[in-house]
Order: sequence, then structure tokens, then C-alpha cells
Amino acid sequence: MKNTLLKAPTNEDHLDFVGDDLAINFINTRRIVEGQLTDTLQSDSDVKAWLRRLEVPVAKRSLPFGDGVLLKGARELRDIALAAFQDRKSGKKPSLVALNRFLADAPSHAVLTIYDARNIRVTRVYGKETVEAFLAPVAEAVADLLADGDFELVRHCEGRDCVMWFYDRTKGHRRRWCTSTGCGNRAKVAAFRARASQQ
Repeated sequence: MKNTLLKAPTNEDHLDFVGDDLAINFINTRRIVEGQLTDTLQSDSDVKAWLRRLEVPVAKRSLPFGDGVLLKGARELRDIALAAFQDRKSGKKPSLVALNRFLADAPSHAVLTIYDARNIRVTRVYGKETVEAFLAPVAEAVADLLADGDFELVRHCEGRDCVMWFYDRTKGHRRRWCTSTGCGNRAKVAAFRARASQQ
């Protein structure tokens, strides 16, 4: 496996949802596609498009910072999240300094919206004048998972060379693969071939 980061092909966008958690889906923006380590985040536009696909609120106006700054911030946040998840999964105490910096630099406030007499919702509104504020919904999802997630159910795909993670929300909690049609199918084929070669 080469160690270069290529742009993921658009037909792999379905993999944006396999983590079953916003924070995990975010770290899964780096993944193996056709044997190559790929990165779906190659530009500010890619970051905004990914956020829209996962229904994260995104500013409609142009970004108030230079080209490439959002991409750099998103990749930094992804590295922070991955390191913290790996530490938490292995029972180590994760460093939260960098994540707390993201959260501190993301001013927001709650807004109540009323739809009818029985339907009132609280949503958060972000200033989005900084990269940290723009990425705040993701940083908050990372913080929520670290604080409240059941890391017995946060798992790394068992596929050979796979870098994907997921939150196992299945009824029996026996999920082993990022996707049953990808790594799961490859594992079944490999097991079948191994059994056939022993006969």
C-alpha cells in the first residue's frame, strides 16, 4: 500500500455515512479506496460539500478567510479527533488541549425556534468568522463522542489495511466491517478460498 493521499473518487461518497456518527464519519474522510490511502478533503469546497452531505449547517456566503485555510483546519481537526479516539479506544487518557482550543474559538449561541404550540426546538447558531467556528459542529460532535460515547461500540474495521471506524449500533453489537459489501465481502471470499485450499 502506497502512503500517498489521493483524492477519493466521487462514487465512494456513500462511505461518508458508514461510521454511523458524525465525528466518526469525519475521521473516515481518510480511507482506503482501491488499495490507495485517499483523502476526500482536497479543498475548501470539498470540506463544505462533505459538511452539506452530512447535513451539518454550512455558511452560504463566501468564507471570510483565505483559500485553503478551511481545508487546513479540517485536516487538523480530523487528526486531533483520530488521535483522541485511538487513545480513548486503547484505554489511554487522550490529550484534549487542541480540541478544547477548537471549541473555545467557536463562538455560538442557542436559538429557540417554534413550529407550533407543541414543537419547539433548540438549535445552535455559529458566528463562522473563524475556521474553528465553521467546523464547530464537527468539533462538538467529537467532544460529545469522547465524553458520552460507548467506546466498546466504537470500533475499527477488521478489514485488512482498512482505516475506517464505525459506531456499532446493531442490535447484537456484532458488526465487524465498515461495509458488508466491501471489507465484509472480501473477508468472506478470503475465508472461502482458505477453506477450499485446505480440502
